[in-house]
Amino acid sequence: MSAVAMDIDGYVADADAAYPMHFHREQMPAWLHATATALGFRAPDLARPYRWCELGSGAGLTALVAAACNPSGRFTAVDADAAQIDRARGIAERAGLANLEFVHADLREYATHSGESFDFLVSHGLWAWVSDAVREAILAIVERRLAPGGLLELGYMSHPGASQLQGAQRLLHEAGRHLEGDTPARVTAALSLLRDLADGGAGYFAEHPGATRQLDAMEREPAGYIAHEFLGAHWQPQHVADVIRAFAGVGCGFLGSATPIENIDALSVPAALQARLRSLPPGPLAETARDLARNQSLRRDLFQRDTRRLGDAAHLDALDALVFAALPGEPPALTGDLRFDTRIGPVTGARELFAPALDALAEGPQSFARLRTLAPYDATPGLLNQALQALTWAGFVHACLPSSRDTSADALARQLSPLPGVPALALLPAIGSAAVRQVPR
Repeated sequence: MSAVAMDIDGYVADADAAYPMHFHREQMPAWLHATATALGFRAPDLARPYRWCELGSGAGLTALVAAACNPSGRFTAVDADAAQIDRARGIAERAGLANLEFVHADLREYATHSGESFDFLVSHGLWAWVSDAVREAILAIVERRLAPGGLLELGYMSHPGASQLQGAQRLLHEAGRHLEGDTPARVTAALSLLRDLADGGAGYFAEHPGATRQLDAMEREPAGYIAHEFLGAHWQPQHVADVIRAFAGVGCGFLGSATPIENIDALSVPAALQARLRSLPPGPLAETARDLARNQSLRRDLFQRDTRRLGDAAHLDALDALVFAALPGEPPALTGDLRFDTRIGPVTGARELFAPALDALAEGPQSFARLRTLAPYDATPGLLNQALQALTWAGFVHACLPSSRDTSADALARQLSPLPGVPALALLPAIGSAAVRQVPR
């Protein structure tokens, strides 16, 4: 019986089931800068040279886009999978990305490296998938390499939304160890076993109806995604309170979510619970309650080393300096309310709150200072702040870079276009990021 490749501390690394290329907009410098600013913290200055590092870069798409669209930054991507690093490095070299370095290293080894500090550290799909020893290494890297005032974005599976997946994940892991065939075949057989259990009335699925919906979603994913997400030995959803305390231990304060809508209770928490949540002290208790309110399964936490909270006047100045642009696919002039599809279901965004900003941005990029002269924001700039966060999350607008320079975006796009499995992205140097292309129907 052949063995599943589990040579990276219990994490599946198998060329027969490569992890799909994913792009995480929440890790882009301009997104992180704007989100921290919206929350009232002084973010690293994007008008000056800065350094950005991704821990667990996988196929490297996020790092590639970041480097190609942000020539003022220097980018480092670290992963323990040599095949993924080699492939991503080849793409970077062919695209001429001189500001991007790919590093093949186990994070326990990388934690011993010395070097310049990073202004941004990002990691998605790692913290809840690795052993305690690797999590300790991540904390050591943050403590050693994140600059004072630097931002950390951490994406991970969380309780309680992912709690019910634990039983199914254990079966998938055991199937990866004991069933016959290569990794894709084992994934197929394991999912088939789960389906038989669900259809046969297994108590697990009877007691957890959401598990059936999650199985439906798993069956739509490629084998590589399932293998990397669920076959590993250390997969374990995390409690937000534990994560906040762990990073507080290395000098990082919790700012909020890198998913902007989750910083607005009115748009992300059931209405009947909003007042109760406001009564709780911010931090571990309030965030745990929010996770219960949303049945949160994936968090994207935003931290800052030696937090730099802005006073009211300085906060408004920092907001005024932000410039926003409409993205491809922005809705035409609003004739009715917006609908946001959130974790708590559809939420209505009143037309009178969003239309003035969208109408102005349809004419071209606008500064926050200019937008807040418009009604209804002129009396309450905080209302504009929340509106722009919601529109950013919805993919209608995005913060711009402070200056425009020649980029390698076109060269990278040419390298990515013929590759199988790459998301349909429009690289947008003006915002230092990318957007999903709108496919004509």
